[in-house]
Amino acid sequence: MEELFEKIKEIYNLVEVVSNYVRLKRIGKNLVGLCPFHSEKTPSFVVSPEKQIFKCFGCGESGDVVTFYMKIKGLSFKEAILELAEKAGIYVEEKVFLEKTKENELVSLAYKVAKFYHHLLFFHPGAKEGREYLLERGLSEETIKHFLLGFAPQEGRVLTGYLRTSKEEFKHAEELGLIKQVQDGSFVDLFKFRVIFPVFNSKGECVGFGGRALLKEDEPKYLNTSESKIYKKSEILYGLYQAKEYIKKGKTCFLVEGYFDFLSFWEAGIRNTVATCGTALTPTHVKILKGLSEEILVCYDSDEAGKKATVRAVSLFVKEGILPKCVVLPEGEDPDSFVQKIKVDASEVKEKIKDLTQDGISFVVSFYQDKFKQNPSKAYQELIEVFQGIEDPFLKKKVAKELSFKLDLSETEILKSLSKKEVSKKPAIFISSSEKSLVEPKEDSCLRMIAQYLVSYPEDLEILEESGLSKYLEACGSKYTVFLKMLIESLKKGLGELSCVSDPEFQSILSDLLFSPPFESREEVLKDIKSFLQKSLIKLELKKLAESIKNLENVGAKEEKNQYLCLLKATLINKVCGLDKVES
Repeated sequence: MEELFEKIKEIYNLVEVVSNYVRLKRIGKNLVGLCPFHSEKTPSFVVSPEKQIFKCFGCGESGDVVTFYMKIKGLSFKEAILELAEKAGIYVEEKVFLEKTKENELVSLAYKVAKFYHHLLFFHPGAKEGREYLLERGLSEETIKHFLLGFAPQEGRVLTGYLRTSKEEFKHAEELGLIKQVQDGSFVDLFKFRVIFPVFNSKGECVGFGGRALLKEDEPKYLNTSESKIYKKSEILYGLYQAKEYIKKGKTCFLVEGYFDFLSFWEAGIRNTVATCGTALTPTHVKILKGLSEEILVCYDSDEAGKKATVRAVSLFVKEGILPKCVVLPEGEDPDSFVQKIKVDASEVKEKIKDLTQDGISFVVSFYQDKFKQNPSKAYQELIEVFQGIEDPFLKKKVAKELSFKLDLSETEILKSLSKKEVSKKPAIFISSSEKSLVEPKEDSCLRMIAQYLVSYPEDLEILEESGLSKYLEACGSKYTVFLKMLIESLKKGLGELSCVSDPEFQSILSDLLFSPPFESREEVLKDIKSFLQKSLIKLELKKLAESIKNLENVGAKEEKNQYLCLLKATLINKVCGLDKVES
């Protein structure tokens, strides 16, 4: 895959690829245009022909030609590589080709099974209850056919029998979790007397299935196929393939939690809707929706579980710089039942939903104030945890302002709480000796600065390694930690051309760093990085000693504890003296 990645980077010109989707205008050395990944009126999408990288200063997306193709087409890294290779006529290694062929075979079988169950819904003698159930749930025949809904008969071996003639298809069906082996060695269908929901990915390929029990006593009520090579629940949104054009057109998206919630909205004419299927909302789901819509409306059940899920959704969205709206349904309602009771045209349904909609901040404040009526400090603590992950400074300011108004508290104090620690515009570790401050930096900011330094001056790797960089990276967690480890490994291998590292996340961060302004003083930054690493390693060492003392105290080992205390004291004195020498 490394060689294939390098060949693609050599053949494809980023400007030519981007120009197929974005109208670019030259400004100096770079080209600018309207970002294809979020809606904007003022161009903030920049392409560097010289470095063959792009960055949007609006939404933050960045990367190389493969990253761009991945995002614009909604593909995985591997899919993007293979598609670009195929277009360019590049020879693909047989092993990689076989993996792709296997995935295509799984997708092909999944679609065949979807059509099989769909056929049974209309022609199997026992499918009457399935058809009646779908009609009772308010679905038209048009919608049933559009989403290829199906029926799994009571017998429980219908699909198994249907696939018996092909060993390969039978094997694939087992891999997809559609059939399973029982104790006597025979195989049975996963779905038995259920309504079937085929699940499609964003490209319209069938990748998984869900089944709703038709008998009340059957558990679980909803049963989903397991994850496979083609079905990753954390990356799939039900209905996205059918809804994405409506979402892009209206720049608005409703997010619901179930198959019938989605289908009821669709039936009511609210086509800009998606649903999670068989899993909670994930950061990947949020990133997908961020690239499609300007406004997100979370519409979950009105019960306690639904409200908690809504709060969690708000937290995930704000971390991506989006403040969603929340639809607060009447008590006892879910999106499906709410729409079914109204039974009017789409415009009236939307009007009623609009009346029940509030911004995410108001929803979260109301939720925690109701939950902790007798404990305002607990409510405040929970509120802050929801909004604490905001990186977008404008959104953070907006949230602080709203919370200040609703809670009658100082905006400055709320901002401090949201930031955990007060952070200066320039991270403290990179403030020169004459500008020292007591302000603590955020770990991400520090690691980003180290990453930028090492990208700019790779020849200083040995100096940073001697200062304990790799040792520090083993003890901390951040997206820059992974990046730095890969960067160090590549530099040690002698890969001077970092653009050839075949990892999309690496390329995205690398592009972002290359667009960053250069340091004013290389020497000053290096000095501060070395100081930071030394101080951080001391803290880690002292923390380990303190934990050892605590453990000995818990087991009553007084003598060993006193020995560790002496060691802690000696270490502290030695390290402080050592730091004084470094800084003098």
